[in-house]
Amino acid sequence: MLWLAAALLLLALDAPAAADEESTARPDWPEALRVRGRLAEAFAYRLHDPGDVAKLKTLGWLEGKYTLSESADLRVAARGWYDAVFDATDRYPANVERDEARQLSLREAILTLRRGDLEVRLGRQQIVWGEAISTFVTDVVNPKDFREFVLPDFTELRIPIWALDAVYRLGPGLTVEGVWTPDTMPNRLPKRGAEFQFARIPFRFRNPVTRLPDDADEFSLERSEGGARLSVLREGWDVALIYYDQADKSPVFFQRRVPQPPAPDVIVLEPRHPRLHVIGATLGKSLDDVVVRSEVAVTVGKRYETIDPLDHDGVVRRDTIDYLIGVDYTFLGALDTSLQVSQKILTGSAANLTRPGVAGVATTSVALRVATGFLDNTLNPTVLAVVGADRGDLRVSPRLDWLATGSLTVSIGADIFEGPRRTLYGQFDRNDRVTFTTTWRF
Repeated sequence: MLWLAAALLLLALDAPAAADEESTARPDWPEALRVRGRLAEAFAYRLHDPGDVAKLKTLGWLEGKYTLSESADLRVAARGWYDAVFDATDRYPANVERDEARQLSLREAILTLRRGDLEVRLGRQQIVWGEAISTFVTDVVNPKDFREFVLPDFTELRIPIWALDAVYRLGPGLTVEGVWTPDTMPNRLPKRGAEFQFARIPFRFRNPVTRLPDDADEFSLERSEGGARLSVLREGWDVALIYYDQADKSPVFFQRRVPQPPAPDVIVLEPRHPRLHVIGATLGKSLDDVVVRSEVAVTVGKRYETIDPLDHDGVVRRDTIDYLIGVDYTFLGALDTSLQVSQKILTGSAANLTRPGVAGVATTSVALRVATGFLDNTLNPTVLAVVGADRGDLRVSPRLDWLATGSLTVSIGADIFEGPRRTLYGQFDRNDRVTFTTTWRF
């Protein structure tokens, strides 16, 4: 396999260099090993009818790093949880309990090898190409876990993949990165009946309907994905160009009629993951006290479901342009603010499209995040507000973090949603909640 060949080649190149440098002897294993972790209790209470406990989750993270030499190290991290809300209430169906009650996952298993200007990372990892607020533009490599919508931190939202990630320094401030993965896992979506189940496509069929399962291979050499990023840092300008070839991480439901005489035809909904080509760029620049950032991604081959009765397969192609412009500024040296405007533009009509996140040919949203700190930054309030400018749906998430000790953090917060039913945030209009979390680090 390609990643194995690369690993063996790099190790072969590294071996003579290590032998020639006696001063770089491998450290004793207690010095080379670092372990840390977190334990958290997360509670959420749903405010609207039925007002009830929505989360009672115990989470644990454990990660370790072992330094093999100056040019190689190994990182491993795992996460597990158990959500006792399914013991405390019977509001959720069995399929949701099977999917969300417990999980143990390998979040990271990376062998990092370095030689000269080349660094290679092999294994299960997150590869981040963009950092936006409450949305994804150029952050396209990893699939996402949307079982709790976009409310968790993005490091928890991304699903790690098995990949080869190689970065080569071409010169001062100039690097090229290549990524290849046979791990074609799609986004993880909430089951029907879950707390954050997405609004279903409003099909208007009079015929019987059969929905096929989404059984696309999660590990496939034939459907492997990959791309490249070229990054330039010059005079404070941080610019990157990206290209990524992938299958759509979210299923698109194609329709077909199956005759069953003398009974009516059966409508079959088949989930597929069409191939996408993402071409994009990111930009960042610090202008004294102001940081300006921007991302743009053109997705070629994007498909959307349509309820147009004249469309034979119920799907239309609409190549899509996503972009954002953001500004970060600190007022009075203490109030950190981030303002972001993002837009999705379809290259074609949006009539009869069914996605809640598509308001029209152009869909615009505005995000504002404000944060500050008191008492030597041991009391840190944050507010995140995101508004869909076209249809007036919104999300507001205030949060207060108290650093009780150097290792214990206590957090209270809320997530408030408003808007029409078939909008991105309005679909969760009845899911307003308050949250309480304690986190212990060791």
